[in-house]
Amino acid sequence: MEILRREYNDVKNFSSWTLVYGRRKVGKSFLVRKYVNYDLYYVITRDLQAYFPTDNSFRNLNEAFSLTIKALRENKTVVIDEFQRMPEKYWDGLSVEHPNGKLILVGSSFRIMQKLVDRQSPLLGLVLPYRLEIIHYSDVLSQVGNPLLSLIYRDPWTLSFVKSVKDLEDKAYQLYMVTKALIGEIFEEEERQLTSLYEAILLSLAEGEWNTAIIAGSLNSKGFNVTPSSVSGYLETLQNMGLVEKIPIYGEKKRARWYYKISSPIISLIFYAEAKYNVSFTENVGELPIGREVQFSIGDLLAEKHSATLAYSPYEDIDIVLLDKGKPIIGYEVKLGEFSKAEAEKSIERIRRAGIPKAGLISLSEKPDFNADEELGPEDLVRISREVFQKYVIRR
Repeated sequence: MEILRREYNDVKNFSSWTLVYGRRKVGKSFLVRKYVNYDLYYVITRDLQAYFPTDNSFRNLNEAFSLTIKALRENKTVVIDEFQRMPEKYWDGLSVEHPNGKLILVGSSFRIMQKLVDRQSPLLGLVLPYRLEIIHYSDVLSQVGNPLLSLIYRDPWTLSFVKSVKDLEDKAYQLYMVTKALIGEIFEEEERQLTSLYEAILLSLAEGEWNTAIIAGSLNSKGFNVTPSSVSGYLETLQNMGLVEKIPIYGEKKRARWYYKISSPIISLIFYAEAKYNVSFTENVGELPIGREVQFSIGDLLAEKHSATLAYSPYEDIDIVLLDKGKPIIGYEVKLGEFSKAEAEKSIERIRRAGIPKAGLISLSEKPDFNADEELGPEDLVRISREVFQKYVIRR
């Protein structure tokens, strides 16, 4: 199965020298190989050789560099994958050839983008950075049609391993080993180590802890010596790596500006399995917080639909708040199952009491019918995702 993502149009139409960058396993190489009409493509290996998939050969970097220069001078298109591994001594040689041909660099780290735009970089001003992250929920849902399974497939590497939501429980141990190795690889590419502290922060986020003061207290109880301020710094590092995102907090009672969460739903769920059930030891899991994860993905979808900003209200316990220029326009309560009349009335009252002008209800089981301002069932979410996907593809 292949999921068409909106970025394919951008990649297909790159007209200048470009760096495609982002964390590992988000589909950068696949997208470039499929949609770029290249003349020369090679991957820089960990032992600093060049691997050419077209003839399954390994060559030294000097030879690969010579082939690159020759192709660029012939106005051809060259793709260098895992560019972050290329020694910087080659960068000057590449810069001399600008703007000959089309050079597309693929890098599995955010550090490579920072080095590329550094004022001392010979490629500064010659290569445009293009960031790629996990697939948009609307892209996946528009094609998969299953709101829960689409959540998992936002990370494209899961397509080979997860065929149903039940697989998350059945394969939790194996998936944890994969996700931990993936995160370790991300740290390695960023020239950092996955220390026990960073792992503990990710486990805290997976359990739903988001406030820096609460995370700091939890970490200190486990023997770490941190402050809320230092935790903020660690979270910023994780955000730069593409592992963590922050969402604005809405509410009169708010005592913090940001809600921090793991960006990838599959990593968040599987790390929850480790934090809650110690899956790496027991190999067994209980219930996973799928509702929490789907709430934010649906929030992203509706924010795209309304051209709004997604916010969250943890203090008022409102799942989705959409903002327009900082002001709320609608709030939603999300449930995996059906709403009872009492639940629906309570949710609508809570949203309006928080100063939000409109209240919406979303059920992944059956469309609600309780006279809220907006009521959405699973079929509605699929329809909206297709509208959003087409809008972004056509716009590009």
